[in-house]
Parts: sequence; structure tokens; C-alpha cells
Amino acid sequence: MSEERSKDFESFDEPASNLPLLDKLDRVIASLPPGDPLRRDLLELRPQVFDQSQMIGEARQMIEKLEEVIKKVTSPANRIGTFLGASSKDSAHIVVGGADYYCNVDPRIPLAKLKKGTRVLVNEAFVIVGDLGFEAAGPVTKVTEVIGKDRLRVGSEHGTQSMVLQRSADLAGSTLKSGDEVRVDSNYRMALELLSSTKSQEHYLDEVPELPWEKVGGQEEALQAIKDAIELPLLHVELFKKFQHATPKGFLLYGPPGCGKTLIGKATAYNLTQQLREKTGAEMKEYFMHVKGPEILNMWVGESERMVREIFATAREKRREGYMPFLFIDEAESILGTRRASRYSNILSTLVPMFCSEMDGIDSLNDVVIILASNRADLIDPAILRPGRIDRKIKVNRPNKDGARDIYRIYLTPDLPYDGVLAKESAHIGEAIDKLIERFVDWQFARRDQNKFLEVTLRSGRKEILYRSDLISGAIIASIVERAKAMAIKRAIATNQEEGIREMDLQLAFDAEYEENDIFPTTDITEDWLKLIDYDPENVVKISPVRPIRESAAQASSGII
Repeated sequence: MSEERSKDFESFDEPASNLPLLDKLDRVIASLPPGDPLRRDLLELRPQVFDQSQMIGEARQMIEKLEEVIKKVTSPANRIGTFLGASSKDSAHIVVGGADYYCNVDPRIPLAKLKKGTRVLVNEAFVIVGDLGFEAAGPVTKVTEVIGKDRLRVGSEHGTQSMVLQRSADLAGSTLKSGDEVRVDSNYRMALELLSSTKSQEHYLDEVPELPWEKVGGQEEALQAIKDAIELPLLHVELFKKFQHATPKGFLLYGPPGCGKTLIGKATAYNLTQQLREKTGAEMKEYFMHVKGPEILNMWVGESERMVREIFATAREKRREGYMPFLFIDEAESILGTRRASRYSNILSTLVPMFCSEMDGIDSLNDVVIILASNRADLIDPAILRPGRIDRKIKVNRPNKDGARDIYRIYLTPDLPYDGVLAKESAHIGEAIDKLIERFVDWQFARRDQNKFLEVTLRSGRKEILYRSDLISGAIIASIVERAKAMAIKRAIATNQEEGIREMDLQLAFDAEYEENDIFPTTDITEDWLKLIDYDPENVVKISPVRPIRESAAQASSGII
């Protein structure tokens, strides 16, 4: 019997010692004859063995999971560093927690594909075992100086607490300049990303329309002065070199508001660029930066000076790109004034020297053309206006009678609809418009009581009367024409007929422009009126608006009692 059992065991291919307990039991049961009492006992024991085997298997899986968890929670954490570059074929230069290391790289990590500035995973042996890519967040700082092609100086503009960073791989080909904002890695070793400024540097950019000199009316003297200062040095370069005559760096346009200082600045940009384009044959476009003085003032220390540096840096960069930059600073007295000119004396004490130092680095018309505009030139610091910085001071006067005619001709064009009676006065509409303008300007400049506007008391005690025509400007003329157009449009809507501009529309618009007083001070404060009239502030004691007497009131007061 035992020999048969041994033969049955030997019939299995796999040794019994390698089988699980339950399989061994099944083999033993299979080797016993059906009537054997031991077989019956083993069959009764089999379910218990099966349950215990299942329980042991589950316990083993649970132990393995616990061992895995224990291994994770007890193993040292991997460090995160910044990749600075490859020191050799197999080692890398990294920084971890502010400390530099030359470490090995896991062969599964291709060293050639690691980029400067990326984050890398470093194990306890300081071996790079993973590439985490560029950091998505981090501190932001401003560039104060570009050092070569690979380094940047960032931090304080005055040198304290500043540092030098390397460019990351993504910034290697970017054009950076002073004032740009960059995101830095947590170790403060790499500049990772160029951020768009919260105040775009294109904020000051202003469009320059096609504006030849002929489209600027009523300013012949100012235009001739600018032509002599700008066009002659460009057209006669050899002659200027022969006489060793320096070309101007900047211009000051001063005069009352609304008389075309900004318009003259844009016309200068357009015509000078045209001259350079024709002379050099190169494709060139003007870059007109219209900066309003109060926009630069900032309560934070050093911020106004930074903005001035950024403006000049942008202008120089555009010149290198092939543009012709024009820096037009409106209301210049607000940022370039003397201490008595503004309550921001602490800011002006550093802002004016900064502006002077930036101007000293400009190469006349070949680099940047600077144009200042001001209603109160007497309040601008003399250091700005000295020769070598602002070389030409050009007065922009209010238009006289002839100048007013020229400006009206610019706005009252033949393509506008005019009253039918006006159109029949001449075979040519142009002649009819000239007659209309001639009659209206004569009426406008008439020295009548209705046109009295200001009474100026001088220090000598003498009083002078200024009429409405004495305070006329290009802006007022443009507004008068627009009001007349609005009246003609309303009349056309009311009558449902084709209506045009009438001479009466211009007269009513002229009266409304001064009576509503939108552009003149509402009080008799002398300081406010001095910006509008051409008087020496030292000689004026008082300025009082003249209240016109209504015709109805005048007739009532003239009755006999």
C-alpha cells in the first residue's frame, strides 16, 4: 500500500515541498483509497486549512502594505534645487537652499535636456533624480542694469541691497532693459520670466496723423522758428559742420492753453521724420511719446525718477529699432518747476537733476527730440532751460485776426453742408466760405461792449480791458465750429429738410462758448487767470471777469422815470 502511495506522489511533476499547504493536503487525500478512515478525517480538516490559508494570505498582504507605508514615512525627503548649468559631461552645478553643489545626475535623466533655471529633484546623496521644469511662482524684482548678454543687476536702483542674476534659458534671447520686471527663482540666482509691466511702456505712445505745416494755422512765427531749428541742420549738414554749429537738443513751446502747442509738437514729429526719410532714403517712422507732467509724480521715494529713466530708455531703444522718437512733455512746469512752483518740492529736488542728467546724454536731434510745453514757462527750473538742454524757447501766441481766418479755413471745409443762400453768393463754394469767414471774424474781433471779457488791474494802477478775441485760441475756434455744426444738425432734424451751416450759427456758437465758460476759470483767482493771459505775473494785481450786460436789462435801465 505504501509503495502505491509513493508512486502516486512521484507521478506529480512538482516536488511536494514546493506546493502550498492546501495543495499538499489535496495530494494526500487523493492518494488515499475511498474507504480509508484517514481520508474521511482529512476531508473534514480541509475547510479549516483553507480558511487559515486565506487568513494568512490576507495578513501577508496587509503586512506588506504596512511595510511599504513605513518605508515611505521613514525615508528622507528629496530636495528641490535650481539647475545652474552642466559642469562636465556627467555632473551638474546646482543650488539648494542657497548652497552650491556639483553633483551627479541619474543616467535616466538626460543632462543635455536640462535647461538653466529649471527645478531639479535631488535625493539624499545629492544626485539629480528628476526634472521638475520651471518654477511657476516666485518673487518679482526690477532690472536696474543689463550686464552683458547673460547677467542682470536687480534690486534697489541706488545700489543698496541689489544683486546680480543669471538669465534662464527662456530669457537668453529676450531683450531686457532697465525698469523691466522679472520673476526670480526662490534661490535668487536666476531670472526666469519677463513680466509685462503693470503700466505699459506704450502708455505714452500717441498717434501722429498726417500733419504737414500747412495744417497748423495761425502760428507762422512759431512754425518758422521750429523749421529753422530742425530742417536747416538736416538739409545743410556740411554747412553746419563747417561753422561747427551745434544742433539743438530740445525745444520749449510756451503760451496759453489751446493755442496748438501739442499740435505743433506732432507737426514737428511728422515733418522732421519726413525730412529724414527723404534725406536718408531709409524707411523711418516717428515715435511720439506724449507725457503729461502730473503722470510722472509719485508719492513713493524714487518712483518718479525711475519713470523718467524708463521714458528716456524707451526713447533710446526705439531709436535703435529705427524709429525717430519724440519726447513731448506737457505741463512741464508740474515736474520741472522750481521749488516755488509746486508743493512737491521734495520730489522736484531730485526729479529735476535726474531729468538734467538724462538730457545731457542725448546727442541732439540724432538721438531723441525733446519738446516741452508749458502755460507758465516762468515756473520751470532754469537748469532745464539753459543752453545745451533746451536750446530754443518758442512763444506760441494766441492767433490774431489773420491767424483766426486761417484756422477757420482749416475747420470750415468745402465738403461741409452750408446754407443755401450762402452757397448762391458765389459760383465757387470756396469763395463763399471765405466771405463767410471774413464777415464772421470781423464780427468776432469787434471791440464792442458785448465782447468785453476781463478787467486787468496792473501794479501801476492802470486798468486794461481784454475782449473775447484777446483770449481766442485754436481750441476755442474748433469748439465754435462744432457747436455750429450741432445747431445745423438739430435744425435739419426739426425741419426734416436739408439744412447747412449759417453765419448765425457761428455767432450763436461764439456767444455760447464764452457764456458757458467751460474753458475759463469760474472764479476771479489771479493765479488761475495768469495761465491764460499774456501778462507778466509780477505786474498783475487783480483780474476780474466782466459780466456782460444783457440787452433787455440795458433797455429797461435806460427808461425815463
